[in-house]
Amino acid sequence: MSEKSVFNGVFPIGDTDTQTLPVRNLGAAIGYYTAVLGFELLEKSETRAQLTRDSVSIGLEKNQSDPEQASCYFAVSNVELLHAEYTAKGIEPSEVRMDEHGGKRYKVFFAQEPYGVCFCFGQAATEA
Repeated sequence: MSEKSVFNGVFPIGDTDTQTLPVRNLGAAIGYYTAVLGFELLEKSETRAQLTRDSVSIGLEKNQSDPEQASCYFAVSNVELLHAEYTAKGIEPSEVRMDEHGGKRYKVFFAQEPYGVCFCFGQAATEA
């Protein structure tokens, strides 16, 4: 089995609720989050789904919110491994770059799911 990046946390960007990420088509979104982003479906109803990857849990919800206004940050163990995983799956993430937040430096990249939600994936940079 090949090595994978571990998801350690999820944090909202702006007023996004990571337990009610808005989607227009729940079934299609579940398919994308599981097949492409590597999440596992825990439970599903007509309007909601709960998914997990490693110790991170997120919720998808068919509601009136605009998916293009939703964003979240995923803390991961290895940005380069995750970037390679997503590149291999054809989702064309941004290049890995260094950003600063709260006085700390992070290696990050961005990706947007085809339904509108934007993601930032990152890990704290270690000083060399």
